[in-house]
Amino acid sequence: MKLKRLLKWTTRDLLVVLLALFVWFQIAYWTSTNDCGRSIPAGVELMKAIRYCEYGSPDDVLKLEQVEKPVPNDNQVLVRVRAVSLRFFDGGMLGGSVPGRLLFGLRKPKNTCPGSDFSGTVAAVGRNVTEFKPGDEVFGVKAGCLAEYICVRADRAVILKPTNVSFEQAAAIPTALVSLQGLRDTGRLKAGQKVLINGASGHLPSRSRRLLAQR
Repeated sequence: MKLKRLLKWTTRDLLVVLLALFVWFQIAYWTSTNDCGRSIPAGVELMKAIRYCEYGSPDDVLKLEQVEKPVPNDNQVLVRVRAVSLRFFDGGMLGGSVPGRLLFGLRKPKNTCPGSDFSGTVAAVGRNVTEFKPGDEVFGVKAGCLAEYICVRADRAVILKPTNVSFEQAAAIPTALVSLQGLRDTGRLKAGQKVLINGASGHLPSRSRRLLAQR
């Protein structure tokens, strides 16, 4: 009798959980949207950016568009982007893989501009920013950096670029640091040991290079 009552409550609890998950999924799915359909206010300054408004093949969804140029707030720096490197998850974001959709939007991507590792030149600074000045060469991490300009918090992931490092090399440093941490800190590799370097994102960079060539 107790086992029957326990099974009854277990089944009821399971149905409640499944119903709650279904309701959550429906709400999360249909509220998953982006600003692609938003009209640009008249008179604002524009810039070029690579965007994708829907999930799909890079050849189908990546487009070079005119978008509103960002304006830095009091704690931000405006960076004119000179180089961008693409991480492995940029391909997953575009293709709409299950992990990608859970992180970046179930129905449509929330962040419509790919890229996160950048280098460039400071174009303007907010009034509270003292670490940087216009003309400084910097690099760092900021989601949506495949654009002519981005705004970055001055106290976050942006630092001065060494003078002996090119913009292209600097843009590749953030991802390289992840590899370095994995090899040195997690793998604890030593001189003389051999490692396997396995692949890269593949098809995404070629499409992005063609679009960037139009800038």
